[in-house]
Amino acid sequence: MITPDKLPNALYALQGVLIKARQMAYNGAPGTTIADILDSAETLPRFIASGTDETEKFRRCLASIAERHKCAFVLQYFDEPAPPKW
Repeated sequence: MITPDKLPNALYALQGVLIKARQMAYNGAPGTTIADILDSAETLPRFIASGTDETEKFRRCLASIAERHKCAFVLQYFDEPAPPKW
């Protein structure tokens, strides 16, 4: 699980990762690069659905995605207050 105060941020960040993957596809990124970001994104819902607190693991995974795929905004989506209606 993600702590209740960070759950909106986690969902917002996950959406950001998916948006980044779509942008990569539109811009002609290699399939292996797109697969890498999607493979990483695939693990994020597991952290959300877990019965134990996985907030820090979720953040570490986001940080890795942000670094590898040059999308620091996804980490910002998690760390900064989420907009009320995104």
